[in-house]
Amino acid sequence: MNNHRIVNALSYFSILFAPILVPLFIWVFGEARDVKHHSKVALFTHILPTIGVFLTFCILSLVAVSTDSSHTVGFVAFGVVVTLVILTAILFLFNIIQGVRMLVGREEDAFLTE
Repeated sequence: MNNHRIVNALSYFSILFAPILVPLFIWVFGEARDVKHHSKVALFTHILPTIGVFLTFCILSLVAVSTDSSHTVGFVAFGVVVTLVILTAILFLFNIIQGVRMLVGREEDAFLTE
């Protein structure tokens, strides 16, 4: 198995143990073009769920202190929170699937085709 494939998979699987940090270090210190590409993709897909979780907590805390009597704010906030949770779960699964693809995929799948 190619070392680049292992590093690429590590970039994606790091969402389980060190999101943002591992892809950032691999992107900065990686030398191969495909390693840099996959670490950038992993970094981007790790940052978005982090932003989603932060926005979810902000929205929930704003709704908790809201004094709206018609509950409109609560319904809108609930819709936004559900959307953010679904998008975060999709990005989480994308990282796991990409990590598995890097490990078990064909050789030409692991490299950029330009």
